[in-house]
Amino acid sequence: MGCYLAGVDIGTSGARCSLFDLAGTRIAGAGCEYGAHYPQPGWVEQDPQLLIAKTMEACRAALDRAAVDPSEIAAIGFSAQRSVTCPVAADGTPVRWLISWQDARTAAQVEQLRGWIDAAEFQRTSGLPLGTTWILTKLLWMREFEPALYARVHRFVQNQDLVLRAFGADDYFTDICCMAFYGTWDVTRLTWNTPLLDRLGLSAAQFGKPTPAGTQVGRIGPAVAQQTGFAIGTPLCVGAGDQNCSVVGMGAIHAGMGTVTLGTAGLAILCAETPVAGFDGMMVTNHAVPGCWQVEGLSNAAASSLRWYRDTVGTLEREREAAGGPSAYEAFDVLAASAAAGSRGLLYLPYLATAATPHWNADARGAFLGLSFAHGRAELTRAVMEGVALEIRDIMERWFRGGMSVDVLRIGGGAARSPLWCQIQADVYGRPVETLQCDDSTGLGGALLGGVGAGVFGSIAEGVAAMVRPRGQLDPDPGRHRLYGELYEAYVRAYDGLAHSGAFAALAKLQRDGR
Repeated sequence: MGCYLAGVDIGTSGARCSLFDLAGTRIAGAGCEYGAHYPQPGWVEQDPQLLIAKTMEACRAALDRAAVDPSEIAAIGFSAQRSVTCPVAADGTPVRWLISWQDARTAAQVEQLRGWIDAAEFQRTSGLPLGTTWILTKLLWMREFEPALYARVHRFVQNQDLVLRAFGADDYFTDICCMAFYGTWDVTRLTWNTPLLDRLGLSAAQFGKPTPAGTQVGRIGPAVAQQTGFAIGTPLCVGAGDQNCSVVGMGAIHAGMGTVTLGTAGLAILCAETPVAGFDGMMVTNHAVPGCWQVEGLSNAAASSLRWYRDTVGTLEREREAAGGPSAYEAFDVLAASAAAGSRGLLYLPYLATAATPHWNADARGAFLGLSFAHGRAELTRAVMEGVALEIRDIMERWFRGGMSVDVLRIGGGAARSPLWCQIQADVYGRPVETLQCDDSTGLGGALLGGVGAGVFGSIAEGVAAMVRPRGQLDPDPGRHRLYGELYEAYVRAYDGLAHSGAFAALAKLQRDGR
C-alpha cells in the first residue's frame, strides 16, 4: 500500500492537485486556472474541455514537484465545485459549455417552479430553498431556450462526475453529498424525488449515478497516466463536493461542529445528526459521513470579493507582486491592518454574485455604503474583509434562531491564510475560532476520502483521526465584537432598505438590459 494520497479539487476558478502523507502533511501541490466566461450580466459559463485539461495539467505539475514515486500514491480522491450543470451527449462529449452555480439567468424558471410545486415542500424534500443556483433550474432553462441542444443531452451531471469519467471511471458518479444540487433528490430518504421527476417530465436516468463518498470507481489507465503523471492502476475514488470535502478535511464529523470556509464562495456549515427541516434559506445536504447531515449557509462571493478588489483596485499591489515583491493578498493584510476595526463606518455588501443565504435574491448587487473623503484604500480593503464576515454572521444568526448550538467552530479556505481575516472573523462572530495545520482542507478531505475508498482507512472517522490536526485558537476581542455588532445591525438594515425599496431590482434590470 502506498504512503501518500492525492486530492484533486476542481474549483470554481481553477484546479488544484495536492499530495499528502498519511499523517495529513501536504508535501506538494500545484494549481492551474481556467476561469469563467460571462456572456451576459448574470451568466457564468466554463469550457468543459479546458477544465479537464487544466485539471490534468495541475496533477502533472504537482507530481513533478513532489519527490515521491507516483506508484507510492495509494489513491486519488476528488472534490469539486458544486451544482455545476454539465450536459453531456450519449458519447460523453459535452453538449454545451458548463453553467456555473454562480449563474443567475434562471430567475424566470424559479418562478415557474413556484407555480408548479409548493416551495416549502420543495425545501423540505430537497434541502434547498428555491433559487437560481440549482441544476434543475438550468435544465428547465435549456429545455425552453436551447431545445435543439437539450434534445442531444443524454445526462445532466456535475463537475466531479465529468472529471472522474475523463480520468477513467466507466460511468458518471455523483457523490451522495452533491445529489441535493440536482433539486430532484430527497435528502432525508436518500433517494430520488420520484413525484417531482414525474411532474416535470424527467427521469432519474438523466442524472449522475448516486454514489457514497469514498467509493472506488476506477483506475488510472495508460493515456491518463501519460497526461497526469499518476501511475497506471492508481485507484480513482469518488470524493465529495468541495464544501463537503472541506468539512471532512477540517474534522467536523460530529453534531455541533461548525466550519466557516471562505473560498470563491463562503460556506458556514453545521454538522447535525438529524435532517433539519429547511429554515431561513438554509441548505441541508447529506454529510460525507453516512447518517449525518450538513446545515449550510452560502455566500456567493466571499474570498472572490477580495480577488475582484485585487483585480480592479489593487493595481499597485499587483505590480509589486509581479516585480518580485509580496503577494497582493499579503500587501492587503498589511494595508487593512492599518485601518481601525469597523473601517471608520464604511460598509461593504458582498453581493457581487447575488445574495444567497438567507435571502436568495437574484437581483441583489454589491455595494460600498458610507463612503466619505475620510476613507482611503486601507478602509476600503478592510471593509471588504469585514463585509464578507458580516454576511457569514448573518447566516450563523439563523442557526441560533433555529435553536441550534455550535460547540466548536473551525475556519478554513483561502482567507485562513490571512491572520488578520481570521481575527476579524473571531471578532465579528463573537466566539473562539480554531485554525488547522493544513489550510487546504478541501484537498485534504478529498485525499482522505480517496484513502477510504482504497482501503487505507477503515472509515472517515479513522482518516480524520490520522490526518486532521488543529493548529491554534483565536479568541474574540470584546470591544471589537461590540463595534461589529453595531456594524452588523447597519448591514441588516442596508440590505433590507435596498431590497425593499426596489433599488437592487432596478439596477439588476439595467444590467440585464445591457444598459
